[in-house]
Amino acid sequence: MNGEGKPFSEAYRSLDALRALAEIWNVSPPMRQLGVRLEFTRVDRVRAVLDPVQPFHRGGMGTDALNGAVLAGLFDLAIGTVGWLTRPETRTATVSLAMTFFQATRGDRVSVEGSLLRAGMNLIFATAEIFDGNGEVTARCDGTCAVAVGKAPVDDFYSKMRGL
Repeated sequence: MNGEGKPFSEAYRSLDALRALAEIWNVSPPMRQLGVRLEFTRVDRVRAVLDPVQPFHRGGMGTDALNGAVLAGLFDLAIGTVGWLTRPETRTATVSLAMTFFQATRGDRVSVEGSLLRAGMNLIFATAEIFDGNGEVTARCDGTCAVAVGKAPVDDFYSKMRGL
């Protein structure tokens, strides 16, 4: 993962464009409810940060570890965002997530980082890793996003997300 790779798309080829998008997404109700925010430090990576981890995020196996449903949500966010950034002019949706948990995820700050594996006409393949409070990888996910035919409907919230 050294060096910076190819941007997801021409529409989001700069860090400035990705960071402007993150500002809009981070104030959206779903992001605020989950307590997560997007941060971009590279044009070829999606990073979402859960900071601080709240008590309702915990509960994995009766411990202070993050609950698996929270980790699955972080993976869906990262994989789905990679899919969307790759084809922002269309509608995309996560259709599969294959998750592997190496160890319990603990800490007060947890992040997920996703990247593009391959993009085709109808499917986008991505991968993501969860990092615990110590910065160690605790889980990995491969996911697939489907590309819907036709343009996304015009809606104030989604138009703002697309920069329209």
